[in-house]
Amino acid sequence: MMYGCEAWSQKKDDDKRNEAAKMWFYRRILRVKWTDKRTNESVLKELKTESTLLNLINARKLKYVGHALRNHRTSLTKTVCEGRLDGRRRKGRPPMSLLTNLTTTCGLSLHQIVQKSQDGAGWQQKRRSSIATANTASGDADR
Repeated sequence: MMYGCEAWSQKKDDDKRNEAAKMWFYRRILRVKWTDKRTNESVLKELKTESTLLNLINARKLKYVGHALRNHRTSLTKTVCEGRLDGRRRKGRPPMSLLTNLTTTCGLSLHQIVQKSQDGAGWQQKRRSSIATANTASGDADR
C-alpha cells in the first residue's frame, strides 16, 4: 500500500483515502460488516493500535530526502530540491508538490531542510521531532 510513498505529493484527499483504506483493511481483519454500526475508534481499540499510517509515510519521505541530499551521487535530486526553473508559472493555484509536503511536515523552509539534512544525526533528530509533533497535533484534532 505504501510502495513508492517517498515520492508522493500528498493532498488532503489522498490522506483521507489512505486512512479509509487502512480502516477498511482493519475491518476486514476483524470481519466487521459494513452494516454494523462500529466507529473507527472502536475498531482501533479492539486491535490495540493507533492511527499511524500518515506519520509513517511522512517519516519515510523525510528519511529519503535527507539521504538524497547527503548523497553526492544523487545530484539530480539535490538540483530539483534547490533549483528554480526560468519562465512563468501557469495561472491558478500552484499544484501540491513533494517540497511543499516536506516544508509543512518539518515546519522549516527548503533552505533550512537542505542545511539540516547535511548533518545525519541532527537530521534524524529533526525527523523524529517533526513526526512526534505531527502525531500529537493529529491526536488533538481527533478528540
